[in-house]
Amino acid sequence: MKRDAFSLIELLIVIVILGILATYSTKMYSRNVRAEAINHILSMIRYTQNLALHDKKHDRDNAYWQRSFWRFQIWHCKGSQDLYYTIGTDSNYNSEIDSNESAIDPSNGKFLYWVRSKECLKSTDDALKQDVSPNVFLTQRYGINRVEFSACKIRANGSSKSSSKHIGFDNYGRPIKGYTETTSPDYYGHIVDDCTITFFFKDNFLRPFTIVITKESGYAYLQENPNL
Repeated sequence: MKRDAFSLIELLIVIVILGILATYSTKMYSRNVRAEAINHILSMIRYTQNLALHDKKHDRDNAYWQRSFWRFQIWHCKGSQDLYYTIGTDSNYNSEIDSNESAIDPSNGKFLYWVRSKECLKSTDDALKQDVSPNVFLTQRYGINRVEFSACKIRANGSSKSSSKHIGFDNYGRPIKGYTETTSPDYYGHIVDDCTITFFFKDNFLRPFTIVITKESGYAYLQENPNL
């Protein structure tokens, strides 16, 4: 006997299967977003170190020369808690990094930079947006809304201390912090223990991840923490 319609049980089975597939697809998408964020950020930290090794900033004739070390730095967007990062060198020692002092994103040829006085991705300066890599916008691009630097202690004036949300590398690739306002050619900013940077997502479904930058060598790697 030919049937012209599904039974109620068959419809329920189909709905359940569709629900399972939707959940699985969502989890797969979420894992991809997390993996994309991890791969990009880890690559950019290593890229910063590579720039430092190949563009040796060492000028003993200028008391401010250490300010020009290449750095990876986290910022808040103007008017919001959204985050972005920059990679650059303060080559003119004025405590600010502009687009001409910024690194280029190898994936798209655009600046790894944003203007601190402008809202992220909401600027009316279309020409600027065309020159800036969208990858720098951690919140809009990857859903990252909080970054914590742990340890990262430095030896400064005889005592260990921590500083702001940046990590730089000297001309030997060694990690260094607390040097962005230096006025003397010293090496007190080198970290004395491994630096850990943890990234958190707005979506609680996505597990935070931690990148470790080892002291002395500056080797950066992903540290998966099951407790996060």
